[in-house]
Amino acid sequence: MNRDKEWDFMEEHRENELNRISDAKTLKAIMFITIKELAIKLPNNHTLGAEVRKLVNQFNKDVNSSEYKDLMTN
Repeated sequence: MNRDKEWDFMEEHRENELNRISDAKTLKAIMFITIKELAIKLPNNHTLGAEVRKLVNQFNKDVNSSEYKDLMTN
């Protein structure tokens, strides 16, 4: 058994997991900033809620049709 290959695999898996976590945090931060900007632009809570709902629906549609689908399962 080649231990070097095992360690390489484990290190590669760890790097992939860290990248996945970083990507998920970035997507969540972008969503938060977008909603915060909408709140500034739309002072009416009813209108803001409708726009946030549209944003969430579009986001879910985009995520479900992309390679980032697994990022949002956490």
